[in-house]
Amino acid sequence: MDKKLTINDIAKMSGVAKSTVSRYLNGGSVRPSTGQKIKKIIEENNYEPNVFARLKAKESRVIGLTVPGFDSVTTPRLVEVIVEYLKKNDYTPLIMHTGNKIAEEIRSIERLKNMNVDGIMVLATGSTKEYEEVVEKLQIPILFLGQRFPGANSIINDDYNAGYKIGEYIGKKDFEEVYLLWVSKEDPAVGGERQRGVIDGLFSCGKEPTEVIETSFFYEDAIHNVEKLTEKLKKPAALICATDRIAQGAYKVLYEKEIAIPDEVSVVGFGDYETGELMRPPLTTVKFDWRNWGESSAETMLQMIQQKPVSMIQVNPYEFIERKSVR
Repeated sequence: MDKKLTINDIAKMSGVAKSTVSRYLNGGSVRPSTGQKIKKIIEENNYEPNVFARLKAKESRVIGLTVPGFDSVTTPRLVEVIVEYLKKNDYTPLIMHTGNKIAEEIRSIERLKNMNVDGIMVLATGSTKEYEEVVEKLQIPILFLGQRFPGANSIINDDYNAGYKIGEYIGKKDFEEVYLLWVSKEDPAVGGERQRGVIDGLFSCGKEPTEVIETSFFYEDAIHNVEKLTEKLKKPAALICATDRIAQGAYKVLYEKEIAIPDEVSVVGFGDYETGELMRPPLTTVKFDWRNWGESSAETMLQMIQQKPVSMIQVNPYEFIERKSVR
């Protein structure tokens, strides 16, 4: 096996000091001609810097990213875009999994800070007083994604207006009953803002939900809750689901019980997963531009590291996708 190239090797091959190579790798200032020489040697030898060595540098060029889990459709998409953007700009992402636990989110942020990362991006699940105190003491840039975090920079989906659009759309139609199959308000964005938008949209048409049925983001829980719901449905009814995955659970139950979509029960969701177009009938939903969300989040993080001004709150737009699941 070939010996792995070291900073000492690169310094000797390019005829410069080891400190010059180190400065170049850490984003410091070197002469353009020297930088080109070092870059050529690195590329020709496929050199990969030691991340842990970089974490000891004044500027590590490592960015921490905490994620609650990878069991959703959106999170892997978003993380892939962020990672691609950071790597393209010569930053190394360091990902921590928090298991949907705020306490673990807080611990991960503290660990990342102690590891000398240049900035932290958080796919957040919510906030607490303790959490806010920890963030306030941080002396490095931190950016929250998906949740509006008090006093910190955040990039969020336009959950309220997307919810309002769906509520208004259903409210203008003639349904005996309108049910919301929704996640807990412990999730401030989907459980809070998105639900509030739906209810306000219904109210604007003189309607209100027959019942808000609490479920989780998981497909199996949606199936369980829709099975109970079908015992009391008055048709025609509408079922507004907090996500497309929950809507998929509704489709399964309604199909098995031979309840026709959309003639007897109409279904809408949020997310516009690829499977929505393949469902029969295709699912009416809301699309959030996750690629724009990922790229703008990564770019904002880099601007914060460079101490450039950025907006405290940025909102990722939505698009209403009308298909055939509503009568």
